Amino acid sequence: MKTSPFFRLFLVVALLGTGSGFLSIALSNILMFPDRGNLPNKVPSIPGIPFIAQNASGQKIAAWWYPGDPAAGAVLLCHGHCVNHLHILDMAEFLHAAGYNILTLDFRAHGLSEGRYTTIGLHEWEDVDAVIRAAEANGLLPPTMPLAAYGRSMGAATLANGSARLERVGAFILESSFAELRKIAARDVRRVGGIPDCFLLDWLFALARWRSGIDYASNRPVEGIKGVGGRPLLLIHDGLDPRATREDHDRLMAAVPTAKEMIVPDAGHVQAHRPPPAPFESLVLQFLNDARILPAPSK
Repeated sequence: MKTSPFFRLFLVVALLGTGSGFLSIALSNILMFPDRGNLPNKVPSIPGIPFIAQNASGQKIAAWWYPGDPAAGAVLLCHGHCVNHLHILDMAEFLHAAGYNILTLDFRAHGLSEGRYTTIGLHEWEDVDAVIRAAEANGLLPPTMPLAAYGRSMGAATLANGSARLERVGAFILESSFAELRKIAARDVRRVGGIPDCFLLDWLFALARWRSGIDYASNRPVEGIKGVGGRPLLLIHDGLDPRATREDHDRLMAAVPTAKEMIVPDAGHVQAHRPPPAPFESLVLQFLNDARILPAPSK
């Protein structure tokens, strides 16, 4: 039996639609569900105190306190997407060696914390707020101890988005933050899959919102970062970063004109502490001291 051209065209369109539907679901899964299996083979060289906090959604958030010099301040460390607190261990060990007390966590749907969906920095500030409050309630973080916060990528976006509500944080260090989730997603899709920015990405975000109830398209740290106000802010851009680009960095700098900046020309995404670490560490420690809310460590 001979099929008509219209029927054959219908089959092609149906197959393409089915394929794009599966692709959209797969890509929206990447937005919503982080890979919990991405665990580094690392063991902290410093003794820590584990504890649990509960965020506003009732999810249990795993956190750790690494006591340092009681006379020094504390630094909260926030990891990126699809990793956990062990991926930021290099910063914990460096700052702890300098005398600082360290507070860190696994964001919702990451590591040992509860949660099905990640919001990629849109609402994770609630996890940060819960951990700070729990650390104080457990007698780990004294209410008078100065507190700074450092975040990478999603962690940086989290701190930017929540800055107005994270009043306990006295200074911010943000590395490789995107300005808008929609734009960094477009770069990733083009870089990895060769797909140009088009309406399909908007469909992807709409699908993710329909499935999870999370408005990913509203994730705009370039607006949230204005909540930093007059508090000290250091923005770090990694010069070889194909994801959080110089354009993102410049937009974030423009949003907070009083911010200081650090450009690491030879670093890739969230790699500023790697090649070689000494200049980076010196600038970070200088920023913490200049912030004046963090007393110079005695070590």
